[in-house]
Amino acid sequence: MNTPPKLPTSLYIHIPFCATKCYYCAFNTYSFHKEQAKAYLDALSTEMQIYSPQTSPLKTIFIGGGTPSILSANSLDRLFTDLYSKFQICKDIEITVECNPGTVDAEKLGIMKEAGVNRLSFGLQAMQDEVLRQLGRIHSVEEFHHSYRLARESGFQNINTDLIFALPEQTMEMWQYTLTKTISLQPEHISAYNLVMEESTPFYERWKNGQFNLPSEDTEADMFQYTIDTLTAHGYKHYEICNYAKPNREVKHNIVYWNNQAYIGLGVGACGYVDSVRYTNIRGIPHYNKSLRELKKPIADTEVLTGKAEKAETLMLSLRKREGICTEDYTLRFGESIDVEFGDIIQKWKDLGVLEQTATHLRLTDRGLFIANEVFLELM
Repeated sequence: MNTPPKLPTSLYIHIPFCATKCYYCAFNTYSFHKEQAKAYLDALSTEMQIYSPQTSPLKTIFIGGGTPSILSANSLDRLFTDLYSKFQICKDIEITVECNPGTVDAEKLGIMKEAGVNRLSFGLQAMQDEVLRQLGRIHSVEEFHHSYRLARESGFQNINTDLIFALPEQTMEMWQYTLTKTISLQPEHISAYNLVMEESTPFYERWKNGQFNLPSEDTEADMFQYTIDTLTAHGYKHYEICNYAKPNREVKHNIVYWNNQAYIGLGVGACGYVDSVRYTNIRGIPHYNKSLRELKKPIADTEVLTGKAEKAETLMLSLRKREGICTEDYTLRFGESIDVEFGDIIQKWKDLGVLEQTATHLRLTDRGLFIANEVFLELM
């Protein structure tokens, strides 16, 4: 972890459009309409212009959603043209685009490749069609395979697949099948998340009304341990609680988040973090667009993170990484050791075998991975 630069070198862009909203999703997303998308990209272009003087040459760009790949080929071309015209780009930049299976084709992939996109992230989630239907996903397993093959044929050599476990009615055997089939494709990166029930989602309402059962906590823990054991046995480094990478394929952009470093967030509902201020943009597209037509930053909320709050957030985010937090970097950043603010809490969790100190880092133990949220809550 290094001291955050004066100007951010990372950029997140939110494309909020989806064909449909998945039943478990609480993200800020909207149904796709061609004209609305055009107006949104106009506003996004203006927001880029406003923020571009506040960035250093960019080292990472992450285009997420929503479903960025739902944009037309022309819209994607326009998005990247705007990016390159307004920001300075480092030669070795990492550019990630989130894609949903069934929404990419050879033309879109060609435009992304030509624009310097060198990392794709596919939302697979599961390898059973019946599970995908239950999740509200619009793609089939075969459509995922087709999109994945197209990406490889288009020259993409760094692909992530997102997976979810602890799903309603999901058995260990079903999760093992999903993981085995995914590994057989040899993606460079795999993100494996346990399902979180968000109150604003259809899934939450159905679960609350007793319409389906979730795996027990023991089964969920077994799924998590199986994921760790299986992926590491197949050459994937477990470098963050939910993320696994082939050698040198860790996602650089997300490491900026986990190190609590500065980044610009553009788009409706996007978050950014600059000069110890975390900001969140307006969530509604019409209000977002209106703000930018008036050449105003479309910020809805800000939170100044200084003192203990900044220290706690830095510690909590860094502990998500398997290597943990570099104690020397923390001292350089805040002018004091971690123990000054958090010594009693850290000692408690060390005594319980949840945290451990190496020569250079404070990190979660293997056991600590399973109760990390308890540690994070106490730190905050």
